[in-house]
Amino acid sequence: MATQAATRDGVHNVRTTYLFTFFFWAARSILFQQIISGFVFVLMGSNGPVGVVKGVQGIAQLLCSYPAGYLADHSRRDRVLRYAGSLGLVAALLTCTAVLLCHYALLVVAFALWGLFAALQSPAMESLFAESVPHGRRSYPFMIKYNVSNVAQVVGPLLSVLLFLYVGDSWRVQELQPVLVFGTFLVAIASLVLFRFDDDCALAEELTTLSIQRPDATAQSQSQSQPHSRRRRSTSIGSDALKTPSVGGDDLEIEFDFPEDEDPQNDERQEPQHPKTHRTATASSVPTETSSLLLAQEDPRAKTDSALSFLEHALLSDRGDASISCLGFTPRHVPLLLFLSDFIISNGAGLTVYFFPLFFKEEYGLSPIHVSLVFLAQPIVVMVLAYVAQRSSRAVGRMPLVAFTRLASTVCLLGLSYARPLPLAIALFLLRGGMMRCSQPLRRSVLMDHVEKQFRARWNALEGISVFSYSGSAVLGGYLVDRYDYRTCFFITSFVYFVGLSLELVLIPLTRHAVEA
Repeated sequence: MATQAATRDGVHNVRTTYLFTFFFWAARSILFQQIISGFVFVLMGSNGPVGVVKGVQGIAQLLCSYPAGYLADHSRRDRVLRYAGSLGLVAALLTCTAVLLCHYALLVVAFALWGLFAALQSPAMESLFAESVPHGRRSYPFMIKYNVSNVAQVVGPLLSVLLFLYVGDSWRVQELQPVLVFGTFLVAIASLVLFRFDDDCALAEELTTLSIQRPDATAQSQSQSQPHSRRRRSTSIGSDALKTPSVGGDDLEIEFDFPEDEDPQNDERQEPQHPKTHRTATASSVPTETSSLLLAQEDPRAKTDSALSFLEHALLSDRGDASISCLGFTPRHVPLLLFLSDFIISNGAGLTVYFFPLFFKEEYGLSPIHVSLVFLAQPIVVMVLAYVAQRSSRAVGRMPLVAFTRLASTVCLLGLSYARPLPLAIALFLLRGGMMRCSQPLRRSVLMDHVEKQFRARWNALEGISVFSYSGSAVLGGYLVDRYDYRTCFFITSFVYFVGLSLELVLIPLTRHAVEA
């Protein structure tokens, strides 16, 4: 357990994370969501360029995510965050220039840089944040961070409303420019905050973890640890964190989950619960900056992996009761079904989510202030429904509630493709996003239960396919809206969702014992 002094050290990075989260998410709700969609549409006169801008951002993030994750695992995280901060300042300046000059090509380049920024910043900051919180006490700081992001998503549109009241409430370039420039100012502040992170302020922990050392190495490690009895804990993005895409707002978010129950000191206590995946604990089991590589070397199956066994190990689990089955699937297929569902739903979401602001603008003639107010209400609805979902899951179980909320979200999207009255359309839009996102933490907890730690790096690599397909479908969505209309695109997306959700319905009997404590 970290000492009180170490805890005080960790507070620096925790508070810095909260500060960055507030400014970045406030800027994100202005710069990367409804306002930028309206600006590109007004500038270019069609929906296609909107999909291109967002698609380029997502593809750039995907292409750079693996090198950035490797860099975060093999060098100081604060150094990586300084690189990200410098890149963020350049991207903010480039975005501001592109907006003021109304230069579309320059804006595409700027958003490609924002994709690279996210690839550098997200894994390094999430890992350093996890390292700065005492193990067993992560739930509360992560909840605070989540709430800070939701508050910022309310503050951002609210600031947009105030600015539009001052500069003019219309979808014209000269009114949209000041708001976007203000967004670049906020994201520049967030980029500067990244320079405050410090690896040396992460928590330290004792080296005398005898339960995970080789017997013949214990004495040697103890003697080596005497001059430096404390060291910084290192959390590997490749092996410790589980990345999951979260769809529901007007963007795809990548969540990093660091479980509470996988502290190295607890390995002996937990691994016997799963004898099929038990391995002898050695000194190399201690999380290090190269833990993802060490884990791959420890697993004898990994030495002879083919492409087929790679997928089998990443997508099939040894956990669960083999006697339970549904349509030929057993609990070991839970990761496979979750991955396929993610892949299908991500493809559908990319078709639609970037075009909701333009839908309200074009179909109902809503002004920028009205659209901002609609998006301001979205995180509030999510927070309320998330609380209800968390409470309800204790009675009905996690997966039934996840399936119900996501089915309700899909029905709302299908209804939105037919609804004509504005109040009904707004209600369906808010419920669609709220229902899709409110159960996401429950779904991630089911996934965390079934994706074993030594295969998380492979799972994360496969989840990148969902991100790539999502970015590509954003471009296709722009074409569909231009070729047909918004409601047709919503209609197509809802049926893509239904296909993905049909796989999740199979998960209900396979995870029937997964009840939230």
